[in-house]
Amino acid sequence: MDSSKDGPQYRLNLDDKIILLNKKKFELLKYIDECGSITLASKNAQIPYRSALKYIENLENDLNKTVVSTKRGGKGGGGGSTLTDEGRKVLREYRKVDSILKMHADVNEIEGEISDIDAENRIANIYLNGNKVILPLRGNFSIGDKVLVLISPDDIFVMLEPQESSVRNIFPGKITRMELKDNLIRLNVDLGETSLFVDITEYAREQLNLNLGKEIFIGFKAAAIAMVKV
Repeated sequence: MDSSKDGPQYRLNLDDKIILLNKKKFELLKYIDECGSITLASKNAQIPYRSALKYIENLENDLNKTVVSTKRGGKGGGGGSTLTDEGRKVLREYRKVDSILKMHADVNEIEGEISDIDAENRIANIYLNGNKVILPLRGNFSIGDKVLVLISPDDIFVMLEPQESSVRNIFPGKITRMELKDNLIRLNVDLGETSLFVDITEYAREQLNLNLGKEIFIGFKAAAIAMVKV
């Protein structure tokens, strides 16, 4: 994710080509799709008409594909602009990334760099505190890519001892905070280089006899992780 004067820009990967899209430009494409007119879309998105045309031109050059199809009208009208299939794909990819990042207030974030890729098994690895984190390889990623890993607090398991299971990402930590949140107990667990929060029930807290300062293990499945480039 990059920044611009119009807010954060998401890096979208479409057919092995990288484009940058912020909310204002997304809205321009969305309104073209809804209104069938670049003029109306630029007004609704509050983008000058010439700037709208320039943005569409740059986007099509970056993708080397047509994003907006324009039909000239005659005296009786009949003209207008519509998104191509590629244009609708841009909208879809933006919505996917945006929906994930809007969760950021309620998910854990880990920034890292992809160190290994197992293309056959569709997994990638980053390292946390010197320990390997196994990630699902969904999309086009390369070794060295900077990524943001997102993990929901209710997808994290708490253990007193590491156990053999399908949970392959297991890390030692210490409870540094406990609070009631939405009828669940939210734990802050210090892992050393980073801290994650975990949601558990009061019953689970009692069964595990959890309290401040207690050393525990946390684990999460690779399938529970979302990963985006930054």
